[in-house]
Amino acid sequence: MAITVSCFVSQGCSLFESKEIKDWLKTQCLEYQFDLELRRVFDVVMPSQYKFLAEASHLQAACHFFDKFFGTPEKLIEFTKTGQLSKIELARLLNPDMRQTFLTVCGIIEKEATDKCGSSGNSCLEDGCAFEGTDETCLNAILLSEGKCLRACTDVWVKLFENPNNRIPIWRS
Repeated sequence: MAITVSCFVSQGCSLFESKEIKDWLKTQCLEYQFDLELRRVFDVVMPSQYKFLAEASHLQAACHFFDKFFGTPEKLIEFTKTGQLSKIELARLLNPDMRQTFLTVCGIIEKEATDKCGSSGNSCLEDGCAFEGTDETCLNAILLSEGKCLRACTDVWVKLFENPNNRIPIWRS
């Protein structure tokens, strides 16, 4: 499964990020997707009832949008800091040798959140935390961290990704 980011381009070449677009507007715009693993724009997705044909100017607008956020490794790093990619998606942008290191560190971060939640006295179960004394992590504890786990994992990813040798080949320059 590809790691993609979408943008929508209207007939007049207005751009919309996927988080901004409403369902009704999707039927009025062309969708362009950027594959982060291949580092390229691909296939325009036409709405089922599109009212105009894609032109070069629409693709140019989409390419300009994607370049703004993903044109360089540094821009990708800034985008990841917004928390829009999961730890699995982040891992896939690292070379295979670094993926396990990254995921292991994220596991430690998530286990710390589990232990902190379990020792808080506000556990999910009346009898205490079900994960106390285990090596497992609790999804609820991660969710209760209010994004702190993902931010911490993203910070680790940034440190790794800053070294070009830790990136998948397409992102080394």
